[in-house]
Amino acid sequence: MIKNFIKTALRNLWKTKGYSFLNIFGLAVGIAAASLIFLWVENQLSFNDNFANKKDIYIVKSKQTYDGATYVFESTPGPFAQSIAKEIPGIKHAVRISWNSPMLFSVGDNNIFQNGVYADGSIADVLSLAFLEGDRKTAFDQVNNIVLSETAAKKLFGNRPALGKTVKTNNSEPFIIAGVIKDLPKNSSYDFQWLIPFKKFEAGQDFLKNWGNNSVQTLVQVEDNANVDQINKQMMDFVKHKTNGEVTFSQNFLYPMERWITYNQFDNSGIEKEGGIKNIRLFTFIAWVVLLIACINFMNLATARSEKRAKEVGMRKVVGASRKSLIVQFLGESLVLAIISSLVAILLIYIFIRPFNTMIGQDLQVNLLAPSHLLFLTTITLACGLFAGSYPAFFLSAFKPLSTIKGAKQKAGSGSLVRKGLVILQYTASVVLIICTIIIYQQIQHNKNRDLGFDKSQVLTTALQGDMAKHLPLIKNQLLATGVVQEVGVSDMSILNINSNTSGFSWEGKDPNASILIGMLRSDEGLIPALDLKLFDGRNFHQNFVGDSTSVVINEAFAKLIKKDGLVAGNIISYGEAKFTIAGVVKNFVYNNVYADPEPMLFLPMNRDNGIMTIKTKAGVDLPDAIQQIEKVIVKNNPGFPFDYKFLDDSFNNKFKAELFVQQLSSVFALMSIIISCLGLFGLAAFATEQRAKEISIRKVLGASVSGLIQMLNREFVILVAISCIIAFPIAWMIMSKWLTNYAHHIDISWTIFIISGLTAIIIALLTISSQAFKAAIANPTKTLRDQ
Repeated sequence: MIKNFIKTALRNLWKTKGYSFLNIFGLAVGIAAASLIFLWVENQLSFNDNFANKKDIYIVKSKQTYDGATYVFESTPGPFAQSIAKEIPGIKHAVRISWNSPMLFSVGDNNIFQNGVYADGSIADVLSLAFLEGDRKTAFDQVNNIVLSETAAKKLFGNRPALGKTVKTNNSEPFIIAGVIKDLPKNSSYDFQWLIPFKKFEAGQDFLKNWGNNSVQTLVQVEDNANVDQINKQMMDFVKHKTNGEVTFSQNFLYPMERWITYNQFDNSGIEKEGGIKNIRLFTFIAWVVLLIACINFMNLATARSEKRAKEVGMRKVVGASRKSLIVQFLGESLVLAIISSLVAILLIYIFIRPFNTMIGQDLQVNLLAPSHLLFLTTITLACGLFAGSYPAFFLSAFKPLSTIKGAKQKAGSGSLVRKGLVILQYTASVVLIICTIIIYQQIQHNKNRDLGFDKSQVLTTALQGDMAKHLPLIKNQLLATGVVQEVGVSDMSILNINSNTSGFSWEGKDPNASILIGMLRSDEGLIPALDLKLFDGRNFHQNFVGDSTSVVINEAFAKLIKKDGLVAGNIISYGEAKFTIAGVVKNFVYNNVYADPEPMLFLPMNRDNGIMTIKTKAGVDLPDAIQQIEKVIVKNNPGFPFDYKFLDDSFNNKFKAELFVQQLSSVFALMSIIISCLGLFGLAAFATEQRAKEISIRKVLGASVSGLIQMLNREFVILVAISCIIAFPIAWMIMSKWLTNYAHHIDISWTIFIISGLTAIIIALLTISSQAFKAAIANPTKTLRDQ
């Protein structure tokens, strides 16, 4: 019986090859698209699963309130980790971790930059690091030991053992390789290529002893079945008690690794809100929508072809076939088609998995033999086959045998109505995706192109490495002498990420009870002109800070806190006992949060040997040539260090990584939904013209024009698409209005977007169906009438 079902199904598929191709390809694209999305969802939900202790691992957060707004940071004082490990029950390990930073490694002539952290040795136990070489128990015993990742070790030593060998860092200090660990997967929160004992980092760093200086991360592993709520109660005012009430601005709590990817965002009240889980839900929904559209295609095409099999159904009923057997037959045919579609989908997945990985920045693997993947594909195949074949099966099996054999047409009212409803449903979903994609793109462009307050074009940044800080005046002069460089500035961190701040500044007229967070950036006099920051009041720093050792330059947001008009050049601000004179005020510029209004900040005179050099090239220069000339100067004055640079506008664009990801994925799957919908429209248009072939021929004989016939045949489909657009507009409006409220600076949704989207959808539909209408309109009417 099953064999007969399969033979009949394949025979019918072969008989209508064109429709079979549309069905199979449409369903295959839908299954492939949904499968890729679900692979990504699986990847996101399994983030950090490589850590055996995941459920017991937490990061210590610091909740701080300034001027009524609450901020949540991941920085803690240097002594914090060791103290809580000793004094708070339930904590198994507390690990100090520095912020991720690059370092130059040299072995002979082999020089590479690698990112890594300084950390306490217990990090190996907390993160269950797999040692390929060395012993985790002793790897962090000596301050000059270093642990490398497998990839870093291979870059430095090839396939030779690395254990016990020496590597030089930053062309100065040697370290002994005490271990090589297995690379962490891409869906991990940590990507360090080296680990150095934290004792090395804290040597000579007095700020790490200060309870009022939040400067390191603290990673905690709790004991099995520990009471985390109780730990948080003791941790909340831990810093306050340690400083006898002197430090009150920070309250600490444990935040679980299980929520780092899916949530890990906080509003200005310090309350947790959704993070990555929003995108996971969004794309899970899109996956089901694409699948639904693909199934609707199959159902539409199958019901549309039902009249072609009406006599077959009638004849089989006359010879004794029951309705039940017919339902089984048609469901079986649907399942055969779904199985073929799934096989084609698997091929499409293997073809597109690599470009998909490139787009999302992950390394997804298609493992069909994995029980979860096999179960998913089987479930999807069965669900698609049964769902997509359900209506045709029950619709076809209900035909009356005598009337179908006589050639009478079945009442198509319900079937036609269902087809029209399904066309509207699938095209509505496609148009909603198109509108959302356009609005997301416009929002990103709006924030990219808004007045940033600085010029990011043709600006390079490079880290101060080796002896660059000692030779800064010489390097600056030589760079300016090349003729391709306009300005050179130096700062302790990137202008885009000012992560140093304090609430300790005061000024005349400030409310003594007010606590206002002020960002701080140390820079020289060259940074402001290099970024083309505009002075609002006063002046820039003098060259080489002559007479400016106690001067600061502040931004407009800070100035207007001091005085409403912001004209405060010459005023004094205090930090404890220290007094600073405001030399100048720069107009507000965007930093840190590119979607929000600039917060108060100030520039302090640069007094550090490490940081970032910002180089502005002259307008109109050939950039590749300019970079070569800049590299010559840098390498000449800092031999042994490769010239490593970034464009500031690239760094700025990385601020939109999450939104670009949403835009790219939604664009791809909006395109897929349109393709699938158009396949369905194409098939239905072909069927409609075939059904009306006799009518078209008679009209043509009576003098109807080709354009008139095309218009007549297209009218019904255009109306359906237009209805879809009308339904899609308010749905997209509601979705995107809610999405845009997350941004302080956002676009106003204009009707232009909806009109363009609607016209685009209608034009696509017209192009899809007009080919069939044109084919029917130019057909020889004599031949058509003779064949009917």
